[in-house]
Amino acid sequence: MIPIILGVSVIIFCILSVTPGDPGTFILGAGGTQADVDELNRKLGYDLPAWQRYFKYMFGALRLDLGTSYMTKLSVLDEVLAKAPVSVSVAFLGILTSLVIGIPLGVLSAVKQYSLLDAIPTFLAIFLAAAPSFWVGLMLMVFFSVKLGWLPSQGITSIKGYFMPMLSLGLIYGAQTLRFTRSSMLETIRQDYVRTAKAKGASERAVIWKHAMQNALLPVITVTGNNFGALLGGAIVTETLFGLPGLGTYIVAGIKAKDIPVVMGGTISLAILFSIVMLLMDLLYAYVDPRIKAKYAGNRG
Repeated sequence: MIPIILGVSVIIFCILSVTPGDPGTFILGAGGTQADVDELNRKLGYDLPAWQRYFKYMFGALRLDLGTSYMTKLSVLDEVLAKAPVSVSVAFLGILTSLVIGIPLGVLSAVKQYSLLDAIPTFLAIFLAAAPSFWVGLMLMVFFSVKLGWLPSQGITSIKGYFMPMLSLGLIYGAQTLRFTRSSMLETIRQDYVRTAKAKGASERAVIWKHAMQNALLPVITVTGNNFGALLGGAIVTETLFGLPGLGTYIVAGIKAKDIPVVMGGTISLAILFSIVMLLMDLLYAYVDPRIKAKYAGNRG
């Protein structure tokens, strides 16, 4: 995790350093004189060489000091802690919805290959995978907010505010989960141990859910972990569409304003969250796959 976080911080800082503009110009705007801009940049430490600014920032980050936003004058750490729960909640609910939709339909599609129960889910998966997330969100907004009036179109003043973002992301990523589950399940049910279980008289339900499912879930776990990590900061369109104050919109606003502490602090926080998710996926691998569990048990012996 440490090399990943350091690598992300170096890349983001280098990109911010070579992009045109400086914080003083963005903050003061067109009305600020060059002397005022230079003085403000000096106060912000932007007059120092890039490598000095990077190490100064990282030394502060090691002490949990992510700096102060140039625009809001608030602690970046406090703002990240306030916005991270929104992004994590939306990402978790979206991924949970994708699993609830994708795994059962993927298994059904594989077991009933070439039937109508395979053709319909496959068509829906291809359609939703090709549909832009903002279009799905707009359709949900028109149906649930404008037509029915059941749900709020903006904000998260109540639990109802999470429903449309959750469904918007869940449908898109559920289509991907369905396709991965189907292809993995088709490969698994053709293995020798599955045919052996059937030959021994095991019921079809036991063969599918007990024998084949564990191995078929391994690539699905990988895809789910990557999707969850990507959604933590990547659901910017969804956050913007539904007015969610998440980390994605926070970082984008910082990029537009050349607010380096905001961009650095938000990106490093996302890198940490993504690394934790990947670590949990590795642990889940060992739990689901008995071969990995046996390997490490043998090493301990």
